[in-house]
Amino acid sequence: MDWKHWYRELEQDDETWDVSEEVVLRGVVHLDFCGQASEVEAEFIVGADSEEQIQTIEEPTELQKKTWETYMACSSEIHPQVLESIHHYYVDIVEKYRKAYSSWGEDTNEYAPYVERPEQLLDRMQLISILISDSSEKDELYLNFSCSWDREHGLGVHLKQMKIEHIQGAYTLYDLE
Repeated sequence: MDWKHWYRELEQDDETWDVSEEVVLRGVVHLDFCGQASEVEAEFIVGADSEEQIQTIEEPTELQKKTWETYMACSSEIHPQVLESIHHYYVDIVEKYRKAYSSWGEDTNEYAPYVERPEQLLDRMQLISILISDSSEKDELYLNFSCSWDREHGLGVHLKQMKIEHIQGAYTLYDLE
């Protein structure tokens, strides 16, 4: 992949950066998640120790590139495992969401139906972003989904060594320092 070319076109915030800030490099990629075509925002968080260093960041770190390339090479094997894990997670939390939607007078089956198979969740969720921090260990990343049962927070899947580490709300899953 021609990383510099991909990142020349990326949107960057027009904010003043303080020392020790992070630069977020973003790009949109088209991925297939278990047969579901998705336009996914790839985000690489690159830390900087000085204002001068911020100005020189043009691409992800070598570790981030390697993580991305490993993920892309293995995604067709990883995604079914992710979907299966999300299904197990969903079965454990669906009752909580059903009670909440019921208390709000909402149709529980519209937002949090009972499902028997992982594939039944595909109509209820969409891969929207992938985040790779530069403080990440090798092959560590986050997959973020929008989902019908938690429309505010979404769903996040933390992968380490391309194995599922943890699943929970997308914005509570990780703490980037």
